[in-house]
Amino acid sequence: MDLFILVLTNVLASFYQEFFASVISAFLFMYLYMIAKKNGGFRNAFRVFGRFFKSNKEFRYVFYLAFYTAMILYRTLLCRSLWNNPLSDVMGTWGLYDDAGNLSTQIIENLLLFVPFTYLVFWAKEKGKDQDLKYSEIVIQSFSYSFIFSLSIELLQLLLKVGTFQLSDLFFNTLGGMIGGMLYMLCGKRRIRKASEQTETASENNEN
Repeated sequence: MDLFILVLTNVLASFYQEFFASVISAFLFMYLYMIAKKNGGFRNAFRVFGRFFKSNKEFRYVFYLAFYTAMILYRTLLCRSLWNNPLSDVMGTWGLYDDAGNLSTQIIENLLLFVPFTYLVFWAKEKGKDQDLKYSEIVIQSFSYSFIFSLSIELLQLLLKVGTFQLSDLFFNTLGGMIGGMLYMLCGKRRIRKASEQTETASENNEN
């Protein structure tokens, strides 16, 4: 009887590990299937996607953001093994070496993971009033985006027992998100300003 329970537990755990990724994949496939039915097949659906991807800049930016967000979710939440005690290491790792003295790159990985995320968030929002954001507003929003997203991941890991809730992950993810916002301030805002100047110059030339 004990052997049967052990085997059953291991089998259910192995299926649970891929359950959420399978649900999301099935949902996206059925949405693609629905689009393909409306456009006369998958080939036409992909052609429509390709044309829209080439012609619509905002669509490309949102696609890049969705792609990277999916990467974060698959790495931190989906397809993770079950943990018996998700509160076993609440503080987490704060240095380059773990308790055993071994080199650990976890804090660097957590820091770098969220740098592109906030940059892509602002990149995808480059329209209308979002172009006129002040630097202080970008810092505050980058903190909010990265903190709330990271906290949601940590709480879901705790709730679903697919990882350990760690304050160090929350801190370095948020810090990485703020660095991504600062990079956007340095690169993205300058690019928007340059594009605006070129548009104004072109308009003046047309008027003349």
